[in-house]
Order: sequence, then structure tokens, then C-alpha cells
Amino acid sequence: MAMAEADIEKPNRMERRRLKTRAKLLRATLRLIVKKGIDKTTMDDITEMADLGRRTLYYHFASKDECILAAVADVYEQRASLAEQSLATSRDPAVITATHGLAVLHGIMQEPVTSRLVDHPRLLANALSRAISRFALRDIGNGISAGRFTLTMSEQVLNSILIWSLVGLLVENATGELSAEETLPAYMITVLANLGVSIDEATRITADAMKEIAVLS
Repeated sequence: MAMAEADIEKPNRMERRRLKTRAKLLRATLRLIVKKGIDKTTMDDITEMADLGRRTLYYHFASKDECILAAVADVYEQRASLAEQSLATSRDPAVITATHGLAVLHGIMQEPVTSRLVDHPRLLANALSRAISRFALRDIGNGISAGRFTLTMSEQVLNSILIWSLVGLLVENATGELSAEETLPAYMITVLANLGVSIDEATRITADAMKEIAVLS
């Protein structure tokens, strides 16, 4: 009986240990990217900051890019989850999509690591897609099911448009060409309009959503 219990507990303990080690590597990676940038950060830098062996790093990640992608996607996903928990609920899918979307994007813009990724658009796009696509596509899917949205393209094409237009928005914001107050509303109005919401209504919904996330900032 004791042996059976030990066999049951062992995988759980090992999994907790694995996740703890992985989290340590991700934290070290984020700190290094912010401090040194992507190009100057090495695998040796990551292992040294995490105080772990090189073999341990390669057990979790096959390359530096894979490790960076996981670290950035993880922090972006945390932003998305926290945004959902802090925002008021609504029955209107358009309001939900706008409010959640703007809160997440505003949080991503404030992340120190984001400015380090604008010179690596493919990596940024992959991190955004991995971290927030499921949230956005879920909200949009709910709006389609409720008859609030109309989708005139495949989900894959929609996701590509949303992610790559967002990458451009983040680049413009990081370079100081346009402010978040300019880019965020324009982005969300465009998203809603492409889902069949009239420009006037999309503008009103977006303005209300911007006020809500301003209170939370």
C-alpha cells in the first residue's frame, strides 16, 4: 500500500519540480532580454542567471529562440488572464471583445520586454499568437455564435490579420511614431468593423472600453 502511494506521488512531485525549474529559466530569460536585448543574450547567460546547468536548459528548450518564445508568451498570457479577471462582465460580445482586447494590448505595450522584440517581428508574432490568440478567437467565436459578429474569412486568416496588424502597431508604438492612445482605438475599431459592427457603434464601444481600461491602469 505504501509503495503504491509513493508511485502515485512521485510523478506529481517530479512535475512540480520540472515546472519550478522551467519557471526559473523563463524568469532569467526575461530579465536578460530586458537588460541586454535578444541578440546579446546567450544560452550561457541564461544558465548563469538561473543558476542551473546547461544540460538542464537543453532539457527544457532546444534553442535560445525557443526559450525566449516561451518566456515572452508566458508573460503575455499572464497579462491576458489578469485582464479578464479584473474587468467587468457584459452580455454583449462586442463589448467583451473590445474591453478584453484593449486591456490585454495595453498591458503588452507596458511590458518592458516588448520594446526588445520590435526588431524581431517573427518572434513577436509567434509569442502573441501563442499567448493571446485563444482568448481573442474565443471571444470572437462567442460573438459569431450569438449572431453579433459575421466572419467573412477563415479563422486562420483572421488570426493572421489580427496578429500581424498588432505587430505593426507595437512597432509603431515602441519607436514613438504613434502613441497607444492613437493606435489602440484605431486597431479595435478596425477589428470590430471587420466583424460586421458598424463604424459608429464600433467607435462608441471602443471609446467606452478605453475609459474602463484607463481606470484600471
